[in-house]
Amino acid sequence: MKLYISETSPYARKCRVLLREKGLSPRIEEVVAHPFDNGAELLENNPLGKVPALTREGATTLVNSPLICDFIDTQSDPRWIPKSGPARWRVLRFEALADGMIDLTVARRVELTKPDAEPSKFWVERQENGVRRALDQLESESDKFGGAVDLGAVAIAVALGYLDFRFPESDWRNGRPGLTALFERWSERASFQETAPPAAS
Repeated sequence: MKLYISETSPYARKCRVLLREKGLSPRIEEVVAHPFDNGAELLENNPLGKVPALTREGATTLVNSPLICDFIDTQSDPRWIPKSGPARWRVLRFEALADGMIDLTVARRVELTKPDAEPSKFWVERQENGVRRALDQLESESDKFGGAVDLGAVAIAVALGYLDFRFPESDWRNGRPGLTALFERWSERASFQETAPPAAS
């Protein structure tokens, strides 16, 4: 199996952290692919031209990080996504909130770095406000995931790391001790350190 990644993609990083935490790295090769290069190998495996994408022996390629993480989680125990019940929906909800925050952060960066037009103040502020609201919501519920070792906690930590990477001036830690503690805890894990985006990117 091959996992197509970009070293700066937070969506790919979530999958890569999970691979390491579950001890599956030897079974799944990571292949660096730059989506904007439109490389033939990536496009052949994912017509969307996005990472991550996971090829499987004798089966169709999986795209989209929640789907890929769900597959990875089925490959070994213990499970990082509960199989059923309220705990399952709690973990998936936190993953969705974290992924949504990443979506907004990526959109904000794209808006601010458009080569041929001035960034839209309306869209930048809308994205910033969405991130702020998501941070506040997650902080208010940090007692539900602060000490957890599951996909929800991973997704939140990755989203916070992406804020640090692209917008270090965001000051998301201010007034959010629960999220700060979560991020510090994950930052100590080898899986998180090994998948950190390159400093010069």
